[in-house]
Amino acid sequence: MKKYIVVLFTLLLAPLVNAAPEFKEGVEYKVVNDTASSKPEVTEFFSYVCSHCYSFEPLMEKLQERIPEVQLKKVPVPFLGRELGPILQRAYGAAVLLKVEDKLTPAIFDRIHRQRKMPNDLDDIKTIFVANGVEAKAFDGVINSFALNGMVAQYDKNTERFNVRGTPTVVVRDKYELNMSEIGSEERFYRVVEYLLSAG
Repeated sequence: MKKYIVVLFTLLLAPLVNAAPEFKEGVEYKVVNDTASSKPEVTEFFSYVCSHCYSFEPLMEKLQERIPEVQLKKVPVPFLGRELGPILQRAYGAAVLLKVEDKLTPAIFDRIHRQRKMPNDLDDIKTIFVANGVEAKAFDGVINSFALNGMVAQYDKNTERFNVRGTPTVVVRDKYELNMSEIGSEERFYRVVEYLLSAG
């Protein structure tokens, strides 16, 4: 009888053991906001001068392929690159407004990290845009526009909101920030994101 009770107790506990979360708050991620977005969003805070961000680009592309419904957002931070930081932040916003971000982001990353040619100023940024098919007039029309100023203000607001101090910083559904040093591998990165996209 006693053996029967032990077996029954073990069977009752089994679902609880199986239900234990694979990833833990404070280890692979931390909670940075009380409320999660209902949308399947993943936000990457990045800088063009950040070598880790450059290396991180293929992972984000594969994440989109792995989870087609996920909405990837990029937020350029101004605090890396000294005086160039805010300029590169505006460069990203301009690329978004001109609908050439998919072409310009790889081009800027390539120039900085593969060619090792750091832009010096806004004129150098304009040269990169023009070399990648953007008309000089179109670039001039957006780089100091009201729309771009609003985008930059929103970038700064989000950077402060999530207290971002390094890059890349990845936030899932506006609530969970990944601890990249604890995740350890590309496959675990995808699994953590998938886990948090379905979390409460």
